[in-house]
Amino acid sequence: MKAKWSVLVVYEDKDARQLAVQFCDSLVQRFWAEFGFELSWHDWRELEDAAMAEAAGKKACEADLLIVAPSGRNIMQRHVKDWLELTLKQRGDREGVLVGLPGVDETSAISAATQVYLRKLAHESGMDYLTAVPESLMANVPESADAYTQRATQVTSVLDSILRYSPAPPPAP
Repeated sequence: MKAKWSVLVVYEDKDARQLAVQFCDSLVQRFWAEFGFELSWHDWRELEDAAMAEAAGKKACEADLLIVAPSGRNIMQRHVKDWLELTLKQRGDREGVLVGLPGVDETSAISAATQVYLRKLAHESGMDYLTAVPESLMANVPESADAYTQRATQVTSVLDSILRYSPAPPPAP
């Protein structure tokens, strides 16, 4: 059974959404054999509505990947920054990856400042930070004692071969 990754994408505009779609397509193409992906999408304008921001925040708290797709043409809006900072604080110690897409105009000073902000935010939140599809993804670390217990008591083929291995006796002196 494939591990499932929860992905939340928040994007500034239609151009940024298109960049996020390309990123997600590449992510799925690279890892489809190993992982399943559950994707959710929110426009930055939706985050101005309290109910929508709360719903997106709940998804972000559970997401394995949080993708932020700015256009790179505009300074990140205050309500988006506030939402990101609050949401990442609410995640607590939960591991995850914050992906800061470079934006349509990735060479602009605004785009660079946005990347610095997102990298700093990821670091402060204990999350990994990426700007491109990674070469590999690690399977999710279980979050509960029950998950650890289930995994510890599961006999896999590797464990079975170790348990059944009987070494040759040592040579006689």
